[in-house]
Amino acid sequence: MTISLLTSEISGSSGPGGVGRGRAPGTFGELLQGILRPGTDFLVTFPVDLYVEAVFEPDPQLDQVIVSPPHKGKSQRLATRILAAHGRHTGGWLMLNSSLPEGKGMASSTADLVATARAVDSAFRLKLPNRRLKQLMAEIEPSDGVMHPGITAFFHREVRLHRRLGVLPQLTIAGIDDGDSVDTITFNRTRKPIPPHWADRYGELLDQLTTAVRTRDLAAVGAVSTASARLFQTFNPKPHLAQVEEICREVGGLGTVVGHSGTCLGILLSRHDPDHGPRLARALKELERLGRPLIVCRSTSRT
Repeated sequence: MTISLLTSEISGSSGPGGVGRGRAPGTFGELLQGILRPGTDFLVTFPVDLYVEAVFEPDPQLDQVIVSPPHKGKSQRLATRILAAHGRHTGGWLMLNSSLPEGKGMASSTADLVATARAVDSAFRLKLPNRRLKQLMAEIEPSDGVMHPGITAFFHREVRLHRRLGVLPQLTIAGIDDGDSVDTITFNRTRKPIPPHWADRYGELLDQLTTAVRTRDLAAVGAVSTASARLFQTFNPKPHLAQVEEICREVGGLGTVVGHSGTCLGILLSRHDPDHGPRLARALKELERLGRPLIVCRSTSRT
């Protein structure tokens, strides 16, 4: 089913009950994911410039929210819950347009939900706080922290912010899709058999990453991300990780980054490096030899 909105040229909201628009970024995996003592699952978001855009048009003649594409049922549920929580007894049309592939560990599902919430919020000017949004999202699924700007450490199973790390100079990710799709929701709901003593190692890595982001030490960021990718091979192995690490070394990349619960695998490159262009071109040439679909995107601090 395709929804065509007659008011599609309207930007933002045309007033309470008018057309609302929302947008949210996806991620290229995570800079770090694991457990912290006393066994709490966490991840560090890595937002990129691939977005989900949502449009919500209230329709009082409808008694439900109709969503397109129709398989975006979680977005429909969230929109319905937000409307009910704010006493808006109306249905409406919800249209999602995503540049994020599903099942790759790029936060497509979380971005759907955040963009949906922002579109409904925009339509009625609800001023929904992130705290309440996270409560509603927690009732639906584990989620990334893309509702917050910049890089954050996030308790994804609890949908709760742990730590704001800050922002980095822009990075380019030269990557591949290294496998079939993964049911990331089921994957993140299932506790991994991570040895408890690894929590100390993950805690050290999180502290190192926090310092690296604060000081804008991109080499240290890459080192932590690479370490996290290697540690997680036990739970969701990337078939070409060793080859991509070798390509990273050959082109002078900062490190590797992976979708811990998905299939994306990439190389971090500094956009401010004078040799950025040649490094990127060489990385893509070598990655193409692996016979996997290429993914190229840039980090962002926008929400």
